[in-house]
Amino acid sequence: MTDIDFSSIGSKIRIYNINAIKAKIVYNKYGDHDPNGLLYVLAEDEDELLNQVENNTNIPVEIVSPLVIRANEGDLVIINFHNKLDFPASIHIQGLHYDVTSDGANVGFNPTSVAQPNHKITYKFYAEKQGIYFFSDLGNPVADETGSNVHGLFGALIVEEEGSSWTHPETGEEIKSGLYADIHHKYNNSFREYVLFFHDESPVLNIQGLPPINPLNGHEEDTHSINYRSEPMRNRIPEPLSNCTDEDCMHSSWVWGDPSLVLHAYTGDPVKIRVINAGIKETHVFHFHVHQWRLNPEDPNSTIIDSISIGPQESYTVVPLYGAGSLQKSFGDSIFHCHLYPHFEAGMWGLFRVHDVLEDGTRFYPDGTKIKALIPLPDRTPPPIPTPQKPGFPLFIPGVVGQKAPDPPLGIIGGRTPTQLEINSFHPNAAPGAAFANPCPPNAPLKTFEIVAIQLPIKYNNQNWHDPFGRIYCLAEDEQDILNGIKEPEPLVIRVNAGDCVEIKFTNKLPLTIGGNLFQSVHITTQCTCHVHLVKFDVLCSDGGGNGWNYSSGVKPGETIIYRWYADEELHTCFFHDHLFANTHQQHGLFASLIVEPPGSNYISPFTGLPINSGTKAIIESPHGSFREFALFVHDFALLFDDNDKEINPPPFPDSHEDPGVMGINYKCAPLQFRPGDPAYVFSSYLHGDPETPLLECYSKDRIIIRLIDGAHEEQHIFNLHRYKWHKEITNPQAPLVCSQVIGISEAFNIEFTAEAEDDQDVLYYFAGLDDLWLGLWGILRVYGSKMPHLVPLNDRPAPPERTKAFPTPTGSPPPKAQDPGTPCKSCSKIRRFEIYAIQKKIIYNKFGDNDPNGLLFVLKQDLKRVLNDKIHPKPLIIRANAGECIEIMLTNLLPEKLTETEYPHIPVEVPYPPSNRVSIHAQMLNYDVRGSDGATVGFNNDQTIGPNESITYRYFADDEYGTIILSSFGDIRNHRHRGLFGALIIEPQDSIYINPFNGIKTNSGEQAIIIPGFKESFREFVILSHNGIDLLDKNGNRIPEVHHAEHLDFEDQGHKAFNYRCERFENRLQINPNRDLVFDSCIHGDPATPIFIANAGDKITFRYAMPSDKPRNTTIVIHGHNWLQQLNNPYSNLIGVQGALSVGSSLNIELIAGGKEKFVGDYLYRSGNIRWEIEQGMWGILRVVKKSCSKVKSLIPNLILILYRILNRKI
Repeated sequence: MTDIDFSSIGSKIRIYNINAIKAKIVYNKYGDHDPNGLLYVLAEDEDELLNQVENNTNIPVEIVSPLVIRANEGDLVIINFHNKLDFPASIHIQGLHYDVTSDGANVGFNPTSVAQPNHKITYKFYAEKQGIYFFSDLGNPVADETGSNVHGLFGALIVEEEGSSWTHPETGEEIKSGLYADIHHKYNNSFREYVLFFHDESPVLNIQGLPPINPLNGHEEDTHSINYRSEPMRNRIPEPLSNCTDEDCMHSSWVWGDPSLVLHAYTGDPVKIRVINAGIKETHVFHFHVHQWRLNPEDPNSTIIDSISIGPQESYTVVPLYGAGSLQKSFGDSIFHCHLYPHFEAGMWGLFRVHDVLEDGTRFYPDGTKIKALIPLPDRTPPPIPTPQKPGFPLFIPGVVGQKAPDPPLGIIGGRTPTQLEINSFHPNAAPGAAFANPCPPNAPLKTFEIVAIQLPIKYNNQNWHDPFGRIYCLAEDEQDILNGIKEPEPLVIRVNAGDCVEIKFTNKLPLTIGGNLFQSVHITTQCTCHVHLVKFDVLCSDGGGNGWNYSSGVKPGETIIYRWYADEELHTCFFHDHLFANTHQQHGLFASLIVEPPGSNYISPFTGLPINSGTKAIIESPHGSFREFALFVHDFALLFDDNDKEINPPPFPDSHEDPGVMGINYKCAPLQFRPGDPAYVFSSYLHGDPETPLLECYSKDRIIIRLIDGAHEEQHIFNLHRYKWHKEITNPQAPLVCSQVIGISEAFNIEFTAEAEDDQDVLYYFAGLDDLWLGLWGILRVYGSKMPHLVPLNDRPAPPERTKAFPTPTGSPPPKAQDPGTPCKSCSKIRRFEIYAIQKKIIYNKFGDNDPNGLLFVLKQDLKRVLNDKIHPKPLIIRANAGECIEIMLTNLLPEKLTETEYPHIPVEVPYPPSNRVSIHAQMLNYDVRGSDGATVGFNNDQTIGPNESITYRYFADDEYGTIILSSFGDIRNHRHRGLFGALIIEPQDSIYINPFNGIKTNSGEQAIIIPGFKESFREFVILSHNGIDLLDKNGNRIPEVHHAEHLDFEDQGHKAFNYRCERFENRLQINPNRDLVFDSCIHGDPATPIFIANAGDKITFRYAMPSDKPRNTTIVIHGHNWLQQLNNPYSNLIGVQGALSVGSSLNIELIAGGKEKFVGDYLYRSGNIRWEIEQGMWGILRVVKKSCSKVKSLIPNLILILYRILNRKI
């Protein structure tokens, strides 16, 4: 063990003795359990834990939980680890700097830091900064059920502010560990802290020791969990006497008692929730009812959200604004959950209980269970003592245990009379929808909407893909026009201004039943609701749910309920949907949005110029300027039927969550299979006409805001838009510029930019995962250069010129060729030229011979012959240019006339799709003329692809230092991208020079370089291109299965994974040496095929990361032993060691110091965080940090020498 000298820091030392043990983990009171549970435990707690497990055979015990330890900023944390398991194990921590002897892995040429069975090892970490530092085992990192992570071997170190202490929230005693603690500081407010570990694929058995079965369909069911606890619906099937029918009572404590996970606070308590995705596979969406927080908690300009996607091994701190109960101090049960509905149904939820009276542990809930004591925070006024007249939540609610919760008082029109106990607890300004916490100030303007939920057939495209059971919200005034076909059904979008009080009069007009086909069995949907995000409301009356001991705030068919919401500030896009039968009918279209506009705004039809009450398209006229607004709802699990009324992509059995149905945008889709011919023209309106998806129309110079919402149901998606970029946070000018956005269900994003065009232009928007794009998730942003008779101009922009030529119409033929790449560059810009060739070439992914014999790639002219003659190994094209430069790419197509058709991986609703031999290059972010340099032949733009032996020139202007930009071909998305036809263009600082780090010679390409900016500090640059969906064969030509002994893989998991055309699959290594703890060991196996990035200790490093291809499965990037700002130029941004929610089109620029501030040398993994199945399939490599004295790479140039070098002819 290397000694780390922290004496100069003056660190306080905290010592933890931690054991890894095996113990049965019981997940709920129904006896679901993992008989092979694995967990970390403090050594002093081990005997008590094992004793409690033995004495509580089928009941969860509190001590069995993921281990959470704490330290303060500046502390030295020493962990004495004892492995009591029968396989090698470790503690690997993320986001902290450490000597590699504390890595908890066996990487490269490092000494092992994995403990063998019944052996001990010591780790040392410096707690540099407040935050969450997830730890887990890397001694057994495989993806199946013989691995350690899936069984629970994970925990976290939480670093608090220097000088903090922590106590038990029920007793007030100081504690050494625990998921929940009250954190105190001498000078700052105390707060309640809760740590939530989301984990999926839990290998749980039922109380009989058998795989859990859903009693409604007789099939095995997954379990998704939080903190080793899960409350799946399969255990909560209602009895007839309960007045429940289905999922409507799944979360009700009146019917089922409390779930196994309940958090407690008093109204107004300051709160921090530490959310960790400890799962092995899925990106989850954390959503917290009633409460909101800023994306970057320390940044006052950061966007306010209430849902967030979190990838495997990623962590995030939620700091709810205004504390428990939010601004309105709403007491009651606020549910938190993964918003992916199948995960929600499979148990991934809990309750946050906000108490309004003092709880000392002597009282009981209505079902007789004890109400836990909760010590008031010492610097807050204690809550009132309960009295018989005001007993506090939930004891004033007139519910009956075992039956459905009662309706909220004052809410349902013509409903029941409130009891005296309820009246005693009313808010002084009680109103319908806000009896106990009225969020609206008395002087707030009132906006009233009458909304109905209706069922009707919805046609998604011209091939009559349709949902005969479409369910939607609409304004009551539009109901008949929609039912009669006068108005097209679309997701409801209503608008209010910041400061408005919103009254919703909601009427349920849905049929009582739905289903009875291959998608769904017959479900009785007795109620419907509106659950809204972001705005303020009374959780007891206007939550739109039936959670915990709350009322059930929904209505039966024919009933009307009043909800009251407060738009306290410009919250932008607020999602709403039904919460009682969400798993049953949200995928049929039952979702909507409230958009909170700037104060003083008016909403105008873009087609008539008249005021409107709703609509997905609008002109917003505000005191701060006008803009065009487009609302786009992406949704999956769309249960559609074809023209013959046959189910499209039905699941294995009704109600299965195995990716049934298809996808849509605003109830529309334009599947690629229905646009036949050469795939290069699949987006062409000349050949096929416009797609059925929303056409976004505007004029040049219009300010645009796209309101992006994910309405249903399970999948993550990623929105991409050509030509334009926007700040990742609409409220924050320091947020990075992006051109893509990952989105999960219930998330909403606000994309703002200004349209630019010299003439009419069509711009592609799309969801870039192959499955999404294939199923028709794409459309056109049409920018008019002159006036169109049907489109109203913005009132604060110059009037568009009169039209002098007719707008094009479909011809049924491919478009003419683009003749001019455009003139986007400044006249004084330096021109940087590249000659690039598209070729077909076998790509060998590692020394074991894994290969894609049909590989496609871009290569520079200088490398062409050597690649074709096997003199150099094929690598993705990576080129560089500087900010301020004009970039010209001449692309030549050397592909053969006939290419091999893709046989694997599969896509949903697959049909034969012969490959194109045409290619192109599309570049993200840069300024260019869409008509000649987009690389995609879109709408009524001309053809920008080329056939074999043809060439084309594209021209771009690098107007800013963007860093990582993906280059991709739009000749044939289905058949080209997963074969490798992509690359990257890195836009460096102005006047930069690029040096080959191994020979010191200038270079313009390559995955490693030294970048020497103009009079700025030089840095080392490493480029990672993450890609999946690879059809990988072994050296004998046999297709390599992704997973042995696995059942049907989801479409998004099919195909292999790699970095930079290379992968280092575990299977190849384990055949040489079966010891899993040695799988990363270079002494045993040699270095991996993936890039070995070499840096001298203390070097400034920039990782350029991008995902150009191909499947929509989200991934994460982890770099061991290092951390970085999540938003590069925002000092208030979160400091992280893992970045998740990455997909096709994502790019990152990560700045860090090699070896951290302490300049530790050694081998550090960079890898995916997805244990199932990305790491195992070879998505890992090594960052090698070495002493300068023994380095194989050139040193970075110090600043003074750099200045002299610049002066003296720029020669090295």
